Amino acid sequence: MPYKRYYPRDDSSGRLASFVIGCCTGFAIGSTLALLLAPHRGDITRGKLARKAEDAKDQVVEKVEDLMVHHREENHHDDEEANS
Repeated sequence: MPYKRYYPRDDSSGRLASFVIGCCTGFAIGSTLALLLAPHRGDITRGKLARKAEDAKDQVVEKVEDLMVHHREENHHDDEEANS
């Protein structure tokens, strides 16, 4: 008679519960540290983020406008060469 090795079944619900508990614990610790170590009040931080987002948007718009002008100049230059 051949030897059969016994493999206990994994309890996947136990692993899922451990994962969820670990995520909740990490969230709680991270939230607590964020509140304790924040350099400014929430309204000041939101204002800084809004200003930085506005600056980044302005830079993107400026770059796109520069590219459009450059593209128009190239097309205008190509048209002049074709007409010559």
